[in-house]
Amino acid sequence: MMVPGGAACYFCLGEGPDDEGKPLVRDCSCRGDSAGFAHLSCLTKYAEQKSRAAGDRNSFSDPWEICTNCKQSFQNQLSIDLASAFVSFAEANYGHAGKGNDKLRVLDSLRHKIVVLSTQCGTSNKQLRYNAETTIFTNEFLSIIDQTKKDFKMNGWIHMPHDSEKYEYYRWLCGNYEAFGYYALGAMAQCDKSKEGFKIAITHFKKARAIYNLVGLTDEAKQMENRIVVATELQASNDPRIIASSTVTISMLQNLKNKYEQNLNIEGMNSEDTLRPGMHYASMLWAIHHFIEAERLATKLVPIIRRVHGPDHKSTIEADELLAKLKRRYVSVLPDCKLFQALRYENDVEVCVVMGPVTVTEPRQVDDGKTYRVENRLLLPFAGCPVICHGLVSASHLNGELGEARTSTNTKTGFRLAVNFEKKSLKSVLIKPENLRIAFELPNEE
Repeated sequence: MMVPGGAACYFCLGEGPDDEGKPLVRDCSCRGDSAGFAHLSCLTKYAEQKSRAAGDRNSFSDPWEICTNCKQSFQNQLSIDLASAFVSFAEANYGHAGKGNDKLRVLDSLRHKIVVLSTQCGTSNKQLRYNAETTIFTNEFLSIIDQTKKDFKMNGWIHMPHDSEKYEYYRWLCGNYEAFGYYALGAMAQCDKSKEGFKIAITHFKKARAIYNLVGLTDEAKQMENRIVVATELQASNDPRIIASSTVTISMLQNLKNKYEQNLNIEGMNSEDTLRPGMHYASMLWAIHHFIEAERLATKLVPIIRRVHGPDHKSTIEADELLAKLKRRYVSVLPDCKLFQALRYENDVEVCVVMGPVTVTEPRQVDDGKTYRVENRLLLPFAGCPVICHGLVSASHLNGELGEARTSTNTKTGFRLAVNFEKKSLKSVLIKPENLRIAFELPNEE
């Protein structure tokens, strides 16, 4: 980002580059013309001082992860640079020591770098390089754990008294680090969404599950079981880009909801520990076409994320993008059933203006900017599209009710759409397309 004139490092108060010629940086949630800027070298020195004086492992890691001013995580390249400096510091000061807790400090730094690198992963050329770097680094991480187990002669540790200090140390080493390493390898293998990638991912997830079961971390083992089943379904799918819509997906969704609600009760709405799983939950709801709940949740969270992090923060940008996706409405146009983005109604809702056609892939890109006016009776709202019932006679109690389009059925008397209603007391019913109106804006909750 551009450094505004007059901005100075809040450690050394220098306004220009540091002694190595590196400029001021700021990539957290600090805002304003001058707040939060620092030299990377000054941030590193501060973090080293705090880590040396740390009384526990949380305070050992925090200065490398969290800005001391805004109390939010560092982002993007700054987070990677600090994670690399953290590893160098830990290895230089604790890597050759014989004490067990010092080994864990090194592993804390390595794990943090894996987490930071994995947040950069994706499918662009730059992100694929991060995928490869993360995989290489994670393999090194597991090699260090293997060597640590040999150094401390951990054969048979599982049979030690469970209240002993050694057992707890070994359990922590395996459960908190080794299993995490295999999970991270599995997650990286899934990134290319190939059948071979899913196969490798399943192997790593199974190793992580076995370790979690061995050390009695049943919740984590269940999460790995869920990932194994989903990866297996995706591997068998003809189109692995499509998320597995199974009971396991619903189980994963419930876990996310529980985490969001638990953190909301404990940490409050303004905590990143609440906002992050909340947006992840909304994203998962979108992926399985539960658009109404996803949009309501994202609409609640996005202003808070913007207030906490500022408009230019990575979390804010991602949240804005998700909410924009959730507000798009997609329809199939008869008779060809090509997909279009619906924009608005005209002529007293008799005609709908649509744009497209649309490619049915994430993020559902519009192939061109052409718009068309289509009679409402020729529209089939796409799965998850919010709709409102209108003009029903035999089921007049459903008029005005908000729901989501589901599967379409071509009957002898024409197409019918299954609609799941927002009110849980209302059962899903089949409705003619002409009796549905797209809800371009969700009505207020009652």
